[in-house]
Amino acid sequence: MKIIGITGSSGSGKSTITNILGQELKAKTIYADKVVEQMQKKSMEYFNKIVELFGTEILNEIGELNRPKLAEIIFTNSKKREELNALTKQYVVEEIKKQIQEANKEYVIIDAPLLIETGLNEYCDIVIVVISNINIQTERICKRDNISKDKAIERINSQPNNEFYKKCANYIVENNGGNYDEFVGRIRTSLQKLQ
Repeated sequence: MKIIGITGSSGSGKSTITNILGQELKAKTIYADKVVEQMQKKSMEYFNKIVELFGTEILNEIGELNRPKLAEIIFTNSKKREELNALTKQYVVEEIKKQIQEANKEYVIIDAPLLIETGLNEYCDIVIVVISNINIQTERICKRDNISKDKAIERINSQPNNEFYKKCANYIVENNGGNYDEFVGRIRTSLQKLQ
């Protein structure tokens, strides 16, 4: 089994790369954000720990996590972000490792914004870093999360810069949109090197 980690800052286009590689390699794909979402459901231990950390004001009217509110807190408060990252490392990383062990595939791809910060990169045979032009990133985040340009830039600035990610990369992929077929062609070229 070969484990491929894909990371980069918000809006860089990690999921696009993961989808393409996942199909090409017929890989088991693990999206850290989806794992987090599952584990943030009511009654889960991770959910309870988050509420302990942030208080009940991050819950909506039906007692579930208000994810936009939580995002706003962690992208504007570095101490709270670090505390949440520590919880993520404790709970989510263990779940991802479990899913890797259960995977019956030649390739496993982990799409994780915090791949490096949580140490998951150490479990990967290959780390691919996705980078993008900041204007394109901003546009993607605004569209995806329905937030203002200022909020999107705030999010990008709260995360490590591209140089941080590049230091841990085996491969760097620029994802600035454009011609999709040409882009897929570049991914296939990288894929041949991986194999």
